[in-house]
Amino acid sequence: MLAFASIVPVLRVADVARSVAWYREILGFEAEWSSETVPVLACRLRRDGAELMIRRSTTPPAPRMPTHGDWDVLIRLRGESLVALLDQARRRTPLVRGPERLPDGNVEFELEDPDGHRVCVAEVLTDTQGIPNAIS
Repeated sequence: MLAFASIVPVLRVADVARSVAWYREILGFEAEWSSETVPVLACRLRRDGAELMIRRSTTPPAPRMPTHGDWDVLIRLRGESLVALLDQARRRTPLVRGPERLPDGNVEFELEDPDGHRVCVAEVLTDTQGIPNAIS
């Protein structure tokens, strides 16, 4: 029987090493380098069973005007860990959105990586005191 092992999103970036450093510093990912060549062409990032692939691209991303919820990567957390990650992230990089409480119970915030990819971090929290409601 056919069974998918995983689906790994791929982000195309201008500088793999710079992007890997951002995802490691801001979100705590570990890098699995795919080659020793310079410039690095790709790298797999892992954390807690989640995977993300970073690939070098010579084509710059298309410019866009992001709107609310227009993210490229969604990271769902568990274990009441969103507030700790939020505190750590906001000391190192600006927040693009949030934190805010959505009608479905999720609390979300968004970051932007060095190549402009929007990363949404979400978790359903039992204690949302002090977190504002999302504005439609």
